[in-house]
Amino acid sequence: MKNTIKLFGIIVLIAIIGFSMIACEDDSLRDTLDGTTWKANFGGSDFVLTFNSPNFTMTWTEDGGTETESGTYSISGNNVSLISGGEVFIGILSGNNLDFSGEAGHFGPIFTKQ
Repeated sequence: MKNTIKLFGIIVLIAIIGFSMIACEDDSLRDTLDGTTWKANFGGSDFVLTFNSPNFTMTWTEDGGTETESGTYSISGNNVSLISGGEVFIGILSGNNLDFSGEAGHFGPIFTKQ
């Protein structure tokens, strides 16, 4: 009986460690964007997206003025999530491109790393 409880405890411990490793974001991936600047032109507006881990700032020109959006970001595989104001925008990172064109069925900018 003691061996069964001990075995069960070891299995639970392994499961907890495994799930915590899966749930943790890979900091090395986040570092690939940290300190970088990306630019895009979309719909006649120039966009600038900067990453300063764990935050992002995006500025763009609209109606002759400059708009700014900021929030946090995360990376899972090649998906980059920008979280701001309760909304999440997901882009696909591929080399020097960060593509938001397929986001939620909308057309969005494709950023190029500067």
